[in-house]
Amino acid sequence: MSAFSIPLKAPAVIYLLVALWAVHGLQWLIPGDLHHYGIMPRSVTEVWHIALAPLIHANLWHLMGNSVALLGLGLLVQTKKDAEFWELWAVLTLLAGLGTWLFGSRAYHIGASGVILGLWAFIITDAFFRRSTRAIAIALAALILYPSFLFVVFDFRPHISWAGHMSGLLSGALIAWLNAKGQAIDE
Repeated sequence: MSAFSIPLKAPAVIYLLVALWAVHGLQWLIPGDLHHYGIMPRSVTEVWHIALAPLIHANLWHLMGNSVALLGLGLLVQTKKDAEFWELWAVLTLLAGLGTWLFGSRAYHIGASGVILGLWAFIITDAFFRRSTRAIAIALAALILYPSFLFVVFDFRPHISWAGHMSGLLSGALIAWLNAKGQAIDE
């Protein structure tokens, strides 16, 4: 058996980060930019951009900041199971994107911040409902690593998507609540 036939399994968040960086690299290679594939609030013809917006970043600093937070929170979520990370990413992309589409300012909204804040809120809210030692430890790690997320929804600068951040936080908490409610029904 050669070394090349051994399957390497990286955490799911690594594959997502590779995709984010590849999209950013593509922006450098093509003329113009991909920002117009972000979420334009209340534009019916562009509602499908909700799926694309988290993959597009304004610049290298934007991408690096989101990458660090996504790596940390993604790994914390994955301490449970990889499938939950992908499910959360998909549902948070949809819900945070819809919130941004409904309530955002009339400008293109791009970046993974809303989904990242959704992951953070999910981890913390999940611990509140589960009350297991493991869930609480994961939530404490999220709070210690990213305490500023408590205040990010109060950043009203014009180039920051307040609606995206708030939609992400609310979506993450909602998903954790629905999961807890669903588990109570199953028991």
